[in-house]
Amino acid sequence: MPRRPTRVALVVPLLLAALVAAACSAPSRKPSAAVAAANRDRGGALEVLLDQDVRHWDPQRIDGGPEAALAVRMFVRTLTTTNGGAPGVDGSPVQADLATTTGTATDGGRTWTFTLRTDVEWQDERTVTCEDVRYGVSRAFATDVLTGAPAYAASLLDIPSTTDAQGRTVSAYAGPYRGTGQALYDRAVTCSGRTITFHLKRPAYDFDQTVALPAFAPVRRDHDLRGAMNLMVFSCGPYMLEGEYVPGVGGRFVRTRTWTPLSDFVRRALPDSVTLHEGLDTTTAVQRLVDDQGPDRFGVTVADTPPALQARLLDDPALAGRTTSVPTPTVDVLVPDTRSPVMRSAAARRALAVATDRTAFVAASGGPTALDAATSLLPSTVAGTSTTDPYGAPAAGDPTAARALLAGSGLTLPVPIRVAYRSSALADAGFAALRAGWQRAGFAVTLVPLAEGATAPAGVDVSEQAWTAAWPSASTLLPVFVARTPGWSTDPTVTRLLAAAETTEAATARGQAWAALDRALATSGAYVALAQPTRVLVHGSGVVGYADSADLGGYPDLARLQLARP
Repeated sequence: MPRRPTRVALVVPLLLAALVAAACSAPSRKPSAAVAAANRDRGGALEVLLDQDVRHWDPQRIDGGPEAALAVRMFVRTLTTTNGGAPGVDGSPVQADLATTTGTATDGGRTWTFTLRTDVEWQDERTVTCEDVRYGVSRAFATDVLTGAPAYAASLLDIPSTTDAQGRTVSAYAGPYRGTGQALYDRAVTCSGRTITFHLKRPAYDFDQTVALPAFAPVRRDHDLRGAMNLMVFSCGPYMLEGEYVPGVGGRFVRTRTWTPLSDFVRRALPDSVTLHEGLDTTTAVQRLVDDQGPDRFGVTVADTPPALQARLLDDPALAGRTTSVPTPTVDVLVPDTRSPVMRSAAARRALAVATDRTAFVAASGGPTALDAATSLLPSTVAGTSTTDPYGAPAAGDPTAARALLAGSGLTLPVPIRVAYRSSALADAGFAALRAGWQRAGFAVTLVPLAEGATAPAGVDVSEQAWTAAWPSASTLLPVFVARTPGWSTDPTVTRLLAAAETTEAATARGQAWAALDRALATSGAYVALAQPTRVLVHGSGVVGYADSADLGGYPDLARLQLARP
């Protein structure tokens, strides 16, 4: 369906050119024309309204969500960073940040090198070094201390696995605190002067995007408080935490005096301060920005407008300039269990897909402002996605054609299936709408609603799952889906297409290779795509150059915005 405008791009070519020219000279603390130009737009206090509590500010424990979107624009810098949805000079979704370039791949995509800038400093004026990055990445392996740390480094770096006392497969390197396997890490990640080199287990031609994640951020060893630094901040970005960050209340970030726009072509960092307010419910956060009073005039929020209010806000002329719709990097899908007596049948899986009424599901689950019907496991922001149904079925499904497929499966109609999904008021309505279409096709459907965090019980034939791209690449989704979904990691067509996609260097050809794998999975009935959620976000009238980005999880991008003069 046509999508409303999702973001506003603020381009400052003259300022950027001035910054680039200034950066070619020796670093200096003296004011420059570029700094003066940036200073003209500085000022004000940005208010960020949160409808959820921050879980982690420790970069190696941040795994997406609003924490990642805020941290990488305020106090965390990584070797590369997202462009916020705007393609870079070479079409890449990332650009150099701590590094001087987006990196160099050799050895068939298994080795990556990055050279660090010399002018990026911590908040205490010490330069960020290669060893700081190397040490920071090593912390992601200390999962016994840094619980919840994402596993990107462990899955990619060329470090073998082992089996722990509980029989689980874990990395043979246990992080910098215990020292177990330290020599393995020292071979996989090396520093030579300002150049850091990563040796990977397999080709990863999008590793330049991987290192934009907070998990690959630097941490200085003398400021590592291990598990105790969870909500503490030691900044190498434009803002530093003033005082403490208080759970349920929030905290205030002020300008880092060591930061300069000459060392950062991504973050304009125009507000003088950024205050995060926790403890708000979703409706309150949204309504405060709609009312646009006092400091809230200079506010943004990560709170997704409730579906019942979305259409009203998007269609209100008075709010048109302050309301945006941004796609998330998530797709909700149905995954048939090929071990079940019914779903081991390819005809039954195809019948389920053809009978799926995405139109009814979207309408019942919040409407077209909250969801877009999806036909691919890959979100719309990822190369290789598809906007056509793998079987040529209409968005409303085709129960007649599905019934014919089911009748030819050898199964006795009506065919009983149990479908598990995450329960909520909207999800209950959405899956009731899906059940109606499936039953017209000859299935006898039992819905199995699950509480948040619960796992599907035994005997379920089909499960709802949500798949989120950690960075805008199919490599964050399809290999993991294949590995985790029974029956597909040994399929010869799937393994051949997966190997081809992982070893293709050229970005355009690689996107086509991922598309081929995605279509093969869809047409084999490995999954049935349902919908891609969108966020409807409101901001205050005093926020100029507002932007949000699917590459930041569908959250506001603080890099470019500025505040109007009171």
